[in-house]
Amino acid sequence: MIKLFFVGLLSLYSINSYSLVGVGGYVPFGMSTQSESDGSRRTFSFEPYVYANTILSAPYNHLFLPEVGLVIHTAEKFDDYSKSTIFLLLDVGYKFTPALILRYGLGLFRTSISSDGGAVILNNGSGTSTFYKASDSSTSYNTTWNLGLEHSFNSNYSLKFQTYLFEPISSQRDISYSLSISYYR
Repeated sequence: MIKLFFVGLLSLYSINSYSLVGVGGYVPFGMSTQSESDGSRRTFSFEPYVYANTILSAPYNHLFLPEVGLVIHTAEKFDDYSKSTIFLLLDVGYKFTPALILRYGLGLFRTSISSDGGAVILNNGSGTSTFYKASDSSTSYNTTWNLGLEHSFNSNYSLKFQTYLFEPISSQRDISYSLSISYYR
């Protein structure tokens, strides 16, 4: 997983364009996922992530903004499993002003989860229920529609807020979002 991230990072830097790296917080399925055993939501439970991006000029005030990133999942307090996520975004940006960019496009997220099995008892609203953990690993691939805004403070730093609509043509779609700071070179 880490090797794939660094191969993507090196390929982005080999393109003759503006490049950047960034760090931020990613909230996977914020409105629908529990963050604590008491049932509270993940609305502002940011998972740290890092990414590499490049900027390619396009006609009519547009930019092509490919990005590869790695989410560094922290351990859940009430569950014992390991999780890793790597993503590729193929965004296009529309420059409203030189400092404000509307970002939109498609993404691919690869998430792997593994556990040693067992059971965990969690609140389910009015009581508790037993939930069983898988005893092996599983990998999922998800397509996303992305929408966000990026604001540049100066020629070197920008702030980006982005949303990711998972499984956009499914009835089981869900939204994740991120907030990050980018450094341009």
